Amino acid sequence: MGQLGIDPRLLLSQAINFALMAFILYRLLHKPLLAALDARAKRVQESMAKAKEADLLLQQMQERYASEIERAHQEAHEIVEQGSRSAEQQRQEILAAARDEAQQIIARAQAQAQRELELGEVALRQEIVDLSIAAASRVIGQELDESKHHRLIQDFLEQVKTA
Repeated sequence: MGQLGIDPRLLLSQAINFALMAFILYRLLHKPLLAALDARAKRVQESMAKAKEADLLLQQMQERYASEIERAHQEAHEIVEQGSRSAEQQRQEILAAARDEAQQIIARAQAQAQRELELGEVALRQEIVDLSIAAASRVIGQELDESKHHRLIQDFLEQVKTA
């Protein structure tokens, strides 16, 4: 090797120095550097796992939000429907009450008209009796017994009524 210009002792000492330096660097730098890289890789994996969990949680929250919105829409629709049914029921009740009241007013008016008609008939009969007595008194020229006249006129009116 001397012919190539290589000193074997120098080569051996450089090889030992290189091996020693590689061993020292391996011990001092390689293991801590690998540990740091492993720790960083572990943190990245944990961050990725947390990101996936966050995405999953976000998706679940969005689904829950959508279901809550749908439920709220259904409840609102039910409330509107219930209000409509209640309003229709109240309208029917008000109409029924108005019909009942109108029937009662008509019945009272008919009863009042019937009473007035009966009172008018009684008053007319009395008037006819009084006029008949007065006419008969003038025709006869004397005052007749009023109770007899009343009885005669009542009989006449009954005959007229049945005829």
